[in-house]
Amino acid sequence: MHPLAFGEALSAGGRLTLSDDKPNRFFTVIKCWMDGTSGVALELKTGVPTYQVEDEEGRTHLLIHLTIEEDR
Repeated sequence: MHPLAFGEALSAGGRLTLSDDKPNRFFTVIKCWMDGTSGVALELKTGVPTYQVEDEEGRTHLLIHLTIEEDR
């Protein structure tokens, strides 16, 4: 598994982790899409990469992948 790049499309069945802090916590991708509605709601100029995933205990989660901008 590798760090998820912003907007990276993942196939159903692909696996990912959210951070290097918890490498044993993984998620399996159910669906991946660019959500234009969330992009509008968040006042962004593009869609938001969105992933429906299942954790190792069988719970379903919705992950929205936003970039974090630094104010420097």
